[in-house]
Parts: sequence; structure tokens; C-alpha cells
Amino acid sequence: MDIRRQPVEPEKKPVARRTRRKRQVVGASSRVRVVAPEPREKAARPRKVQKRATFDIAAPRIELNPWRTARDWRASRPKFFAGFMLALLSALLWASFNLDAFFVSQPAVIGAKIVPRQEIAQVAGVDGWNIFFVDPRAVERAVRALPEFKDVQVYVTLPNTVEIYTVERAPRFVWEVAGKNFWVDQEGIAMRPRGMVPNGWHVRDSEGKAVQYGERINPDAFNAAVSLINAWKAAPKYFEWTKAHGLTLRDEHGWLIYFGSANQMQDKLTALHIVTTQLLRDKRSVLFIDLGSGLPYYQESAAKSK
Repeated sequence: MDIRRQPVEPEKKPVARRTRRKRQVVGASSRVRVVAPEPREKAARPRKVQKRATFDIAAPRIELNPWRTARDWRASRPKFFAGFMLALLSALLWASFNLDAFFVSQPAVIGAKIVPRQEIAQVAGVDGWNIFFVDPRAVERAVRALPEFKDVQVYVTLPNTVEIYTVERAPRFVWEVAGKNFWVDQEGIAMRPRGMVPNGWHVRDSEGKAVQYGERINPDAFNAAVSLINAWKAAPKYFEWTKAHGLTLRDEHGWLIYFGSANQMQDKLTALHIVTTQLLRDKRSVLFIDLGSGLPYYQESAAKSK
């Protein structure tokens, strides 16, 4: 048996077949656009950085022209005006509370003839005050507390004017009670005496109680005195009040006249005129004439009766 070596053939590797992709046709009129590949940029070589010594200084950035364009100006205009108004308001506030032009030196007093202006200014208490801190109502209450004033009005005007308009009480009597003198107006309000009352009357309340400034005096004595001087314009200037005889005065003949209370004062004056005429005609001298207890009567002096 002839055994021959047959040459062994090497194994053949399978050859890959090139498959041609079918071109996808979208439409009959569609075309395929071939875009050329972009050239690659060459990588930049890193530069050698030379180290240098630097110093940083913190300073505000100042620009001479912050609005480079009209658009920048329109965008920044509200902020600019807001900042400007804020700065202006701050300047006005500082001036209002620091400049001497806004501080009151002395208030102007109008209408006061009896009370000195220095006293009114001291009571008002606004000297040296800033005009923005002056309360007109508080000043009115302080000045009206003086019994000499019936009404007070206060007006405040920039930059530093305070005007005080006053209506004073007209004194009509000098009232003496409990060893102290007062001025009394036509409403019976006791005030601080400031000398003699021009064309006024002096009334001495010998049994009355002490009063304070601004209070009303004895109403019975006051009403009797007012009724008498209203009915008798030429009445003597000095009266006296007692509980026993009421309003008393001494007439031009030296006789004591008791008028009593304020009731029927005109009738009492008529009776006084009649009695006085009879006494003078008969040349009689009396101690007193009482008109307050109903029918008038008188008492003759002891020297005449003998």
C-alpha cells in the first residue's frame, strides 16, 4: 500500500465581501449634498507665561462717561434721578435741622396790652426751638392758661416765625378778698393785679374766701356790684360786701347805703333818690339807709335826734 504524503493545503480565510449599500432614494427629485470636511485647526502651542510681581489696589472705579450710548442713558435715567432726589432730600433735611434760619428767636405777640410780651414768650416756651418741632396747639394751651386771656390762636410760618394772637379780658374791678387784691373782668374771673384799673371800681369782700387766679369770685357780691354800676353810672368807686347788709357804699353825704343783693336794683335806686331828697329837705342827718330788706328805711344819727 503506497502511502504518499500529500501536501497539506493551508486553510483559506473567508474573504469578506464588499456589500454595496443601497442608496436610499427619498424622492425622485431629491439630491444628496456632499459637504466638505472642515479642516482641523492646529492645536495652539502653549505659551510660556512669565511670572511677574503684581499689586492689587482697591480703589473705586471712576468713569467719566458712564452713559456711552443713548440706550445706556435711557436705561439709567430713573436710577440717576432717584439718586439725585435722595441727595437733595438729605441736604434739605440737614439744612432744616442745623441752620439758624429755622430756629425761633422770639414769638410775635399780637393783641396783648396788659400782659407783658416777655411773660407771654416765657409761657409759650418756644425760644430757641426748631420751627419743625413747634406744636401750635400746645402753645395755645400754654398761653390760654393765663387767666388774662379769653382766646389765643397760634400760627407757625416758615422759616422761623411763630405768631400768637391774643384776646385779653378787660378788667372792671379791683377785688379785695382775704387780704389780697385781684383784677376782675366782667365775667367775674380773678386775674393778677397790675396796678389800678382805669375807670374801675374797688370792691372789698370782707367775709369772702380766698380765690386763685383764673377762678370766679363770690357770685352774689359780683352780681350785686355789676347790677349797681349798670344802673348807676356815676356810682361811687368804692363798695363793700357783707353777709348782713349785702352791697354797701358811702355816698357823697357820708351816709351808708345798704343795697343788699342784685334783685330790683333799679327800684332801689329810685327809692334812694326819693328818700335822699326828703332827708335833705328836712335837713336830717342819718347813719344809714337800708334798701335791701323790702321797704327802705333809715336811722338818724344820735346827735340830730337830741
